[in-house]
Amino acid sequence: MGTEQIIVQINPDTPPTGSDLSIVNAARRSFGKRSEWDYEVETYYEPGSGGPIETSVNYNKPKLKAKDKRLLEFLARGMTADDFEDFILEFQVEIGYLEKKELTELLWQWRNTPTHDTPFNHGFFSFEVKAPIFVRAQLVKHEYLIMSEFSRRYITDDVEFYEPDYWRKAAPDKKQGSLEEDSEVDVSIWQQYGYQLDNYHELIHYGVAPEQARMVLPQSLMTAWTWSGTLGAFANMCKLRIHPEAQYESRLVAEKVYEELKKQFPVSAPLLVEGVY
Repeated sequence: MGTEQIIVQINPDTPPTGSDLSIVNAARRSFGKRSEWDYEVETYYEPGSGGPIETSVNYNKPKLKAKDKRLLEFLARGMTADDFEDFILEFQVEIGYLEKKELTELLWQWRNTPTHDTPFNHGFFSFEVKAPIFVRAQLVKHEYLIMSEFSRRYITDDVEFYEPDYWRKAAPDKKQGSLEEDSEVDVSIWQQYGYQLDNYHELIHYGVAPEQARMVLPQSLMTAWTWSGTLGAFANMCKLRIHPEAQYESRLVAEKVYEELKKQFPVSAPLLVEGVY
């Protein structure tokens, strides 16, 4: 159980839209320009011929032109590669001589470098997600992502609870939340006293409205939702939730979303989530 219960998949009714090239062209729109895919040119040689006998373009493997990849890097970084290199060199030279206040100002200069996010929001995804309520409660905080959730106001059957593979030990740092280490607490204890499923069924049996009966169900209750938004919005969620200090279960959802982002946007997604160096 546990990790196998958390499911993230592309919404079959709404396939992903856009590509790395569409992001490039959204950015070039300001200048009234467009770019096109580049393609691999395959060359065939006949043994002993002394040269190529045939070349062909492989249209099944489109790739970005080098200038378009640099444009995406600029959009994600907020500065050109040369400007970024100059900043790093300045930082390396000055760091040993700066007072704390000056160093803080230099760091804030970098932190406040504006990115150019708009073009990345022309790609779109829609996911179907199944996870515990406590995970949904964390992920719903992210801006610009639309969520339509399964409702216990209307559905009273098919009750399922998240069962962790083991109880993780609490981390000394509260921001980290938990360690990967097993606390060796018996999971069955929680299963026996935490579900309150019998109480829920009894309330439903006596005619209590489902919207109130659900109050006795714990946060481990599994829920499902359709989750839609742009590449930029999902990338921002992944950037925060893939971090090692994010809760493990939320990290699982983010990692699965990120895998889908990279399939559709193999250049743009890593630039947004992992950064540009």
